[in-house]
Amino acid sequence: MDALTSTRRLLHGVAEGLLAGPQHRSCGRIALRVVPGGFATVGHPALRLEGTDLVIDEGRRVPLNGTLGDVGAATGHGYGEPVDVYHEHSGASADDSLDLDADARGVIVDWFVLGDAALRALAPNEVPTLWPEHFDVAILLQHRSFGVSAGDDYSPQPYAYVSDNLLPRDDFWNAPFGACRPAEQLSGVTELVAFWSAGLDRISST
Repeated sequence: MDALTSTRRLLHGVAEGLLAGPQHRSCGRIALRVVPGGFATVGHPALRLEGTDLVIDEGRRVPLNGTLGDVGAATGHGYGEPVDVYHEHSGASADDSLDLDADARGVIVDWFVLGDAALRALAPNEVPTLWPEHFDVAILLQHRSFGVSAGDDYSPQPYAYVSDNLLPRDDFWNAPFGACRPAEQLSGVTELVAFWSAGLDRISST
């Protein structure tokens, strides 16, 4: 397994089992949010990934050392994904060692931060959500998802997407779930907004 794929799986495990799981057990919510340098819960408990640490209640840091289970125990909130909420999961387990590649971690986190900024530019009245099941950042417009993914079984590389499985496949609608563009083709907010706007125009014209 390459460094990007293995690091994505572990970060997905962090999002799902160390943040979304405790939050769901506490207040019934799974949604997360992007923050500078990482991602965080939106409710209780206040947990935030910042670099290679988990920040608890803005007052205590737990390094991402050892296994996912070790870190969960150190936070006091345990490790465990949300139960009976969705069917797609990270595949990470409490016994997985947090061997994060620094470069790969930077690629994924920076992509989420860029995607969050671009989604806010596209639709200022919408609040992007980091969803723990798919490990993507997205908003809903015209009943379709617009977002960025850290990668998955469809594409091992990060990508941006517009979801639509109704319109005919063509050069734009080039993926089974809609439209997909690799992150390497979208270097900034302007390029991302242009891609999503093209999708909006196509949806609006049908």
